Amino acid sequence: MNDIHPRILLVRFSSLGDLVLLTALVDGIADVFPAHELHLATKGQYRELFDSNQHVAKIHALPSDARFGDLIKLRSELAAERFDIIIDAHNVIRSKFLYRTLSARRKVQLGKDQVRKLSLIRAGKDLYEETVPMKDRYLGLIAKLGAGIPDVPTRLDPPPEAEAVADALFDESGLTGRRVVALAPGARWSTKRWPSRGFADITSSMSDSGLGVLVIGTRSEQEICRITAHTEDSLDVCGRLSLMETAAVLKRASVLVTNDSAPLHIAEAVGTPVVALFGPTVRQFGYFPLNENSVVLEKDLDCRPCSRNGARQCHIENRDCLDTIDSSEVLEAVRQVLEATGETK
Repeated sequence: MNDIHPRILLVRFSSLGDLVLLTALVDGIADVFPAHELHLATKGQYRELFDSNQHVAKIHALPSDARFGDLIKLRSELAAERFDIIIDAHNVIRSKFLYRTLSARRKVQLGKDQVRKLSLIRAGKDLYEETVPMKDRYLGLIAKLGAGIPDVPTRLDPPPEAEAVADALFDESGLTGRRVVALAPGARWSTKRWPSRGFADITSSMSDSGLGVLVIGTRSEQEICRITAHTEDSLDVCGRLSLMETAAVLKRASVLVTNDSAPLHIAEAVGTPVVALFGPTVRQFGYFPLNENSVVLEKDLDCRPCSRNGARQCHIENRDCLDTIDSSEVLEAVRQVLEATGETK
């Protein structure tokens, strides 16, 4: 369609963690198709992740509160670009609409994993022959186009203005030059949150050990963050930072303690290992940490997994999967990561 400037359309509308993992596919496409111009269709609230990405030529944003008319408008905008390749990395109603109604020489679509997930959740039957990280499932879309799969990590490069904000926060709070442990006590669903008292306990212990503490989260998680950040050495930036400013402050941390939520993937995309607390979800779903120095804490319980994404309330009316993870286990995992990365001194 565009013999002089061939174009690729990559579609993924949500969610935040998935968009961070998608950065590997963006870099992979650039490696395999260097002559192509890459366009991304996503929700406007996530475009910041890609605004400074040199491999993305143009972002086509859908409003966060989009209605069908907005999708029609987006389709018209995309149709005018005349894409040679369309990659649907979402496979939901909105992305399917674009995939099926836009013309291109080649099209590929992410396969859904619902049958195996539901089998594991509802029947306890594991149909997974191997565990494939979501990042690699995205990269597998390149293989569907007949090309080799590049070995690329996830990557976020905060722009200079975000780096400046992070530098100022660390300087003002006295964290510059110190070993800093970041904490992300929130998660979209309450069933995926390690108890706030646990985060408060480890904050006190780390402060007593001379570690600086950085608490991150969204505006809606400010109360949880307030409970966590209760020592003089803790810096609470909940609700104060943009996505790339969050990436920039996490880049300066030695390790992040997090629930199974987007900050896990943001931290690893800037090279910071994590201690991840997993409850209702499991490795097979593809969202476990990728950094070789990261540590996962989880309990081997018959009731796990109980949900695809944590949205379902605990059906046996307890939260043993997370509540039985002790603060001492988390502190030991933090020590292991600091030791592995040479930051124990």
